[in-house]
Amino acid sequence: MKKSFTYVIVCCLLATACSKEFRIRRKEDKLLGRWQFEKVYYKRDNALFRSNITDEYAGDVIEFFPNYGALYDDVSLRATFEGDWQIYADKDVYYTDDGSDSDWEFFLDMCFDDFIAGESFCYLGSICRLSLNHLNIEAQDRRGKFTFKLRRL
Repeated sequence: MKKSFTYVIVCCLLATACSKEFRIRRKEDKLLGRWQFEKVYYKRDNALFRSNITDEYAGDVIEFFPNYGALYDDVSLRATFEGDWQIYADKDVYYTDDGSDSDWEFFLDMCFDDFIAGESFCYLGSICRLSLNHLNIEAQDRRGKFTFKLRRL
C-alpha cells in the first residue's frame, strides 16, 4: 500500500512538471501551416472605438514552419519576409468562487526581416483563440492595440 501511494505521488509530480511543455507543443502543432488575415482592428490608447484596418492586410499570409521559421507574404508590397516565431506560456493565478485557482495564457512572438526598409518588424502578442481553423491574436504597440483574426488556408 505504501509503495502504491508513493507511485501515485511520483506520477502526479511528473505529470504536472511536464504539463507546460505539453500544452505549448499542442499549441505549436495547431499553429503550423498557412494563415490569412481575415479581420484586423486597431484601437489607439484612450480611444473610444477601434478602427477596422483589414484593407491594409488584405491578401497577406503568414506561414509557420516546424523549425520555428516563418514567412510573411505581403501582397501590397509584393514581397515575402522571412522570420521566426515562438510560443510561450504563463500561468495566471487567480481565485474564483468555485475554488479553481489558475489558468494558462499563451503568447506568440513573430519577428520578420524587412529587407526593403532595412529593419525588422515584430508582432508580440497573446493568443486569444487557436483552433484548427481560427487564430486570434492581440498585440500591443506604442500607441495602441492590434486585434488580428486569421483563418487557415
